[in-house]
This record gives sequence, C-alpha cells and structure tokens, in this order.
Amino acid sequence: MVKDLFLAVDIGTTNVKGAVFDKGSIFPLESISRRISLYTEEGKGVAEQDPDEILKAVIEVISFLARKYGGTSISTIFLTSQMHAFGILEDGRPKTRLLTYFDTRSGEYLSRLEPIGYELYTRTGCPPLHVYPLLKILYAKDRGLIKHSDKLLISAKDYIILKMTGLHVLDLSTASGSQLVNTHNLRWDELALEVAGVEENQLPELIEGSKKPLPIDQDFASKVDIPSSVEVFAGVSDASANQVGVGSISNDTVAINLGTSAAVRFLTDHPVFDDSKMRFFLYYAGNKRYLAGGAVNNGGIVVDWFLKRLGQLESEYASYTGQSLYEVINTLATSSPPGANGVIALPFLLGGERFPIRRPEAKAVFYGLQFHNTKSDILRSLLEGVVFTLKMIYDALSQKGLKAKSVRVGGGGSSIPVWRQIIADVFQLPVFKMDIADSSLLGALIHYLESQNIHIELPHPSEVNEPSKANLEIYRARFEEFAKLVEHFYPS
Repeated sequence: MVKDLFLAVDIGTTNVKGAVFDKGSIFPLESISRRISLYTEEGKGVAEQDPDEILKAVIEVISFLARKYGGTSISTIFLTSQMHAFGILEDGRPKTRLLTYFDTRSGEYLSRLEPIGYELYTRTGCPPLHVYPLLKILYAKDRGLIKHSDKLLISAKDYIILKMTGLHVLDLSTASGSQLVNTHNLRWDELALEVAGVEENQLPELIEGSKKPLPIDQDFASKVDIPSSVEVFAGVSDASANQVGVGSISNDTVAINLGTSAAVRFLTDHPVFDDSKMRFFLYYAGNKRYLAGGAVNNGGIVVDWFLKRLGQLESEYASYTGQSLYEVINTLATSSPPGANGVIALPFLLGGERFPIRRPEAKAVFYGLQFHNTKSDILRSLLEGVVFTLKMIYDALSQKGLKAKSVRVGGGGSSIPVWRQIIADVFQLPVFKMDIADSSLLGALIHYLESQNIHIELPHPSEVNEPSKANLEIYRARFEEFAKLVEHFYPS
C-alpha cells in the first residue's frame, strides 16, 4: 500500500466529490461523490444550502476513501469549492443556511453599489452583482441577522475548514470571489468592508491555500479514521482548480467549464480589467496568477430542466436500457441541425444571469418557435444559447487582449459531443477534452504539486472537435441575432 496518498475534496453546487491520488500520477486510484441539496422556493429567489449537510457529505467522502486505502496512507487533504456563498456563524454554529450564487434576493441592493460600482470592480475584480457575498451581507444586515459577535462565511468551504481544523481561515483564491478582497494587495478591501458594514475580525483569515498546511482537529481526524499527522490545505476555488485540471495554463488557451453553471476563463500572470461595462471578472487564482473570465448561472442546469420538463420519456427509456443521459441528450440534440431550425434561446432559466449581463431578474426566452419545431430544436437552442452567452464574454476578454488559439473543456456537460462541437463552431477554435474523470479534483493535485515545486505532465487530449467551416455563417448569423435579443430584453 502506498503510504503518501493525496486526497482531494471538491464542494460543488450539487455534489461533494473526492478522489485519492498517488502523488506521482494524475489518474485517481478511487473517486466518490455525495449529493447535496439545494433548497429553493418557487418565485421567491431562494437558493440555499445547509452547511451541516455539506459537512456530513464531506465526512462521508473522506471516511469512505480513508477506509478504502487505510487512513494512515493519506498524508494530505486538499480542498476546492464553489465560490460566492454566504452564511453566518453564532458561537461556531450555523445561524443560517448558505445563500448560494443562485439566490437572487440580494439583487434589490444593487442600487447601493451603483455610485461606486466601477471603483469597487477595479479594486476587487468583481462587478456589481447579486451573486457576491457583499450584497448578501447587506441583505442579512437589513433583516437584523448579523450581530457584532457573529462570524461570517463567504463560501461553501470556510465552515468545513473550521470543523476540520478549528480555524476560521479561507484561501485567497476562493475569497477573491466575495467582492470583499482587494485584487492588488490580496487583503480585505477597506472600501468593500465599509460598504458591507462589517469588521475584518468577523471574516476568515486569508491564506495562500496551496502553500500553508493546517493542522487537523483531533476529533475530526478520529471521526474520519485518518491520523493526526495529516496536513490539511485550504486549497483553491473550484474555478482555479478546474482551469489547471483541463490543462488551460497558458494565456493563449481558454477554458470552458460546463457544470451546473458554466464559465469561460483565461489564466493570466497579471490583472486584466474591463472598461465600465464590467463584462468579466478578475479573481485571484493562487500562486501569483489570476483568472479573467465570466461565469453564467445557466449551464448544465438547462439540460436538467429539459430532461425534467420535456424529456421524461427519454429519461425513463435511458434508465430502463442503461443508456447514459449524456447519450440521450446527444442523440436528441443532433437530430436538430445547427441553428436549431430557427429557434434561439436566451437560456436564463435559473437565478437570473450574472455575465455578460448582470440581471437577477433575467428570464428565459424562446424566439422563433413555430409549429414545425420539435423538442429537439428546443434542446439544441438551449445548448447553443449557453455557448452564445459564453461567446459574448469571450469577445469582451478578446477586446482587452486575451485571445485563444484553442479551447480546453471540462465539467459534466463536456461529455456531450454535440455540445463540444457547438463550442468549436461558434468560437471557430479547436476544442480539446481531456480523458480525466474530474478536472477540479485533478486541478487540486496540480496546484498542490506546483506549490511543492513538483512538475507533472498532463496527458494529451483524448478528443478534439475541430470547427466546421460549413457552420461558420450559420452560427455567425445566429450569434448576431442572439446578441440583438439580449440587448432588446436587457439593454446595457
């Protein structure tokens, strides 16, 4: 049995995932996933998660892998997680559920940021948006939920770190997505704290998460059957982990992640900001690098919606035959031609949208729907709509000097071949998919090894989608129509 194993844990929007690696290999020895709930209320903008449910899932993931490989073999635990969640601790216990980035209730406070919106953006890298914890703090304070003695959570990770180590700390990479961290000096930003009306001592201590090991709490170690000698690393954000996990580590390669949400991002060694339109973010990635890009609320979630509302029969058939849902989606979408027989979807089904438009009230639109259209056209229009949204963000990045020669794609949606081809045709760039189970978990390993000055070779991409010249004009025209519709419904 190998005695120096690395355990990566990723806290996502719908799952907590974990994997064990031999530190000399990029291929996991074992991986596991546990589902976590998202609590919503129809029409009220509520999208919350229970910190203790997430903790329970983390414990189950670590315990399973520790038992499988012998806890004494695990020397390192490294965490990644989603950003932008907000919660409150009273005497070390959750006082509220976490308000996730899908929660739109804080959108009513956006007007408070308008006078200083661009200044705040150039300080924190975060445009005025309802997804960030800054506005969620204002929402909670106005309801009397925050006391001076309370501690604040600004991600899905800091409560987990607290329970694992007894320390209220958070890595800079994840914290930089809070709109509270100054991108230039990597400290809590004075202007942001003044707007939020909170003290620095209410927030977690900021650390370089891939470099500073934390001691594990003795009770937690006993609970998950691992030794007290294990080093815990606060790690990085899931965005940063995914970026390097798909191999997008040079500034001429753009990464697209197709998870529950979706994102398009560059990794850069220097800060890059947009003009006053603020169409993309700038987050700290760790190890003196930055992420410039944009995330959209409506990525793979649009596929989930389609399967639940329009694809019940196909889902049941897949379950009966053992066919994967990715195969179902691919078969349905490919039966509709590029351009979806004239249907254009603004795919804003959940939680409004955050890039390139900043509208918590944004709703989905199907334009061009006629009698002859089928549900395959609707599905394809949704897949194309997500890609069009990402292309608008990419174009804004290109205007500021970030241009790609290729795309690296990851996330569950990357397993749908037709979606990868749509990206290739719309971006007119080759799209590379790595033969890896989970890019965020691999990215955690790569970040750790980098911090230890250990280089590891990534495999060559297993699949490549080349852009089709035949579809160039079709998608150019559809993209222009899409952009006009976005401007019509949500003018800038």
